[in-house]
Amino acid sequence: MTADGSSTRRELFANAAAAMLGVAAVDSASAKAGQFGKIGIFGTDLSSPYQEGGPKAGPESTYGYAKSEGPILATGYASDVDREKASFVESSKRIASLQPKIDSKTWWFVRDELRIQAYTMRSSMAALNAVNSDKAAVTKAYKKFWSEIESFDLACSKKEPALAQKEYGDVLAALKAYTDLV
Repeated sequence: MTADGSSTRRELFANAAAAMLGVAAVDSASAKAGQFGKIGIFGTDLSSPYQEGGPKAGPESTYGYAKSEGPILATGYASDVDREKASFVESSKRIASLQPKIDSKTWWFVRDELRIQAYTMRSSMAALNAVNSDKAAVTKAYKKFWSEIESFDLACSKKEPALAQKEYGDVLAALKAYTDLV
């Protein structure tokens, strides 16, 4: 420092270089998602596949670990599709109620409603497909319905009323065909 309390350029650059060196010396920790650390606490290292209770897969595992004593409490959860069925019915009602918006050419509303329902409806339909006895027919109807939804969305983006009416009729027919199977 000089007599008046100000720093020289040399001291300023030296301090900046020291700060840069300190930042560069810091090593960040990195781990992939779902992995445990490699440190063993209390004599166990759960990330090792050779340790008892370590990573497991398959029907006799829970959350990636070997099953503990007792019954599996969530058996049959995949076949319980009551919630998905109710969600599908609600989405179907919302898709079927778009006719007034098509008539009034409120294209943004129609397309937004399709986007809002798409994720929920796809996941509900996938769950219903998984428990259906005729998987081939229900998968074909599922693909047909979503193909018709894409065509209808394209017609709405083009803002062509006649094409949108035709595609909407196809969507409703494909929805009825799918609903009859589930």
